Amino acid sequence: QQTRDILVETFPDLKLPENQVILNAIPIEELKEKAKAFHPEFPEKTVFVSVARLHSRKGFHKLMEAHAKLLKDGFDHHIIVIGDGEEKENLKKQTQELGVTESFQLLGSLLNPYPYVKNADFFILPSESESWPLIIADSLILQKPIISTNVGGIPEMITHEKTGHLINYETEEMYEAMKRFLTEPEYVSTIKENLKDIEKQFDNQKIFDTVENIITNLVKK
Repeated sequence: QQTRDILVETFPDLKLPENQVILNAIPIEELKEKAKAFHPEFPEKTVFVSVARLHSRKGFHKLMEAHAKLLKDGFDHHIIVIGDGEEKENLKKQTQELGVTESFQLLGSLLNPYPYVKNADFFILPSESESWPLIIADSLILQKPIISTNVGGIPEMITHEKTGHLINYETEEMYEAMKRFLTEPEYVSTIKENLKDIEKQFDNQKIFDTVENIITNLVKK
């Protein structure tokens, strides 16, 4: 939708097809092979993983607040954040202030984060803003239940309460969504079931054919 809005603004006379979303092409088999490269060691508890640059807009400070509150309320779990950036030291300091240095793990950047995504229980992206985050598509293909903020192109990839759980950029909503994943196994099972054929959504040939068809029709006009 963002790309469509830019095209309309830049080329107001361009007649684009209505309500058509084109997803990015993804090397699905290569992704699956990378995800099987190794098996990371996790603690014996529910694990949420996130992969993103450590920037204030990524919302990890809010996620950590929700995490600390969940632990305080008796909902045991572990969070692993993969990525680097200017907020790293601030986040480290926050883990100390909240007493979550052991349960909120900052791994830094990894060349291959996909084994962590594949083997974690859930994926979470608490960003204030995003465009079309490839890691969301990757996590869907790896059939991982996702909690994500309802920003950018994410609602074009995730259907709320069917293929994932969408939230606003609020600590309390992060808390409630994580609590639901931790306490409602039937809800999680429903999402997992709906993810079984999700990779068809990102079928490369289908995407290429759609692009070719749109371009052909635009040229005809």
